[in-house]
Amino acid sequence: MVMAVPFLNSLRASLNDELWGIGKTNAIHIYNGLNIFDRFVPFDIKGGISLLDKVTIIKDLDFERGIALPHSFRSALLLYLAQIKERIGYPRNKRGFMLTHPVPGDSDLEPTVEHYLKIIDFMGCKRSTNTPVLCVAQDEERRFDENNMQVNKPYVAFIVGAQYGPSKCWPTGHFSKLADMIANAYGMKVYILPGMGEENLANEIYDGVSSKEFVEIRSMGIRELKVCLSNASVVVSNDTGPRHISAALGVPTIVLLGPMDEKYTYYPNEFTRQIIKDIPCRPCNNKKCDKNHECLRGIMPEEVFLKLKNIVGNK
Repeated sequence: MVMAVPFLNSLRASLNDELWGIGKTNAIHIYNGLNIFDRFVPFDIKGGISLLDKVTIIKDLDFERGIALPHSFRSALLLYLAQIKERIGYPRNKRGFMLTHPVPGDSDLEPTVEHYLKIIDFMGCKRSTNTPVLCVAQDEERRFDENNMQVNKPYVAFIVGAQYGPSKCWPTGHFSKLADMIANAYGMKVYILPGMGEENLANEIYDGVSSKEFVEIRSMGIRELKVCLSNASVVVSNDTGPRHISAALGVPTIVLLGPMDEKYTYYPNEFTRQIIKDIPCRPCNNKKCDKNHECLRGIMPEEVFLKLKNIVGNK
């Protein structure tokens, strides 16, 4: 969603018509404050709400054009069943027959931001930006302050999981040692911010920390996470979604790059500091490592701390 922002801003700037978004309710808050969409239609398929119910709603709205940004079969199926007149998207995952305007594309690896912006080119519109930028709305900041009175600056935020798979996760012991180094050198608080299902990882890191009075685990939804990251002095993150949020918010973000090819997530951004261990089997792009996970085990806490020290020293 973050890497789609340049596409969405370019699309917004090219339209005189209304632009509506369809997506998950909890995730759309990433775009708060950007004034991209005129309206938003929640697309949460759960409980008694079926796909066909959503199709009926979308069909009744009588859209002229629909763009399926995700490569999923379901995103194109929604536009197809709703009989939207013009349906644009990449014809991947055997969904080309559902699109009236399939976007040409090859199978070569390309940056995701560029991948989305090629849709703008295909539509004959003008690119307005190529760098994701997010913001925090005033009401988000206010709610965060009300619900997180104990969160005090300055602090470092740790993103310790990765929804993609365990191959993207820096060893918990390395995170623990880095937290102690930060506490001993700066007396700064370290907040571990696990995503859903990552609580065990967070607990392992906390258990391995000696200076526990400086370390705290805080679970947050998207809106709170966005504010928390925006207020951090530095974010240390695995190669996963929140790293893009913090960088797009203008926060120095140290990214621990493991098995994935860094070309996939490339875009111009002065706030991203990548650490890569150049080993023969990297990049493998596997969700699980069948070797010794050297691409991440080999990134030592001392190396990360040195990069963090250079950032904090310039503040």
